[in-house]
Amino acid sequence: MTVLEAITIAGGIREFGNGKKIIIIRGSQRLKFNYNEVLKGKKLEQNILLQPGDHLVVP
Repeated sequence: MTVLEAITIAGGIREFGNGKKIIIIRGSQRLKFNYNEVLKGKKLEQNILLQPGDHLVVP
């Protein structure tokens, strides 16, 4: 499942969520994800496949 699919299954970005500053935590790595860009078809390389143990943080 990709990051965008996971966010969609979770119900999307809510009223107070910042779609521009989503972080994927993978072990000691912190990967940035900009929901707004991906929805517009820009920088699609951000929409990575999630791995077991990954965490999504929406500030």
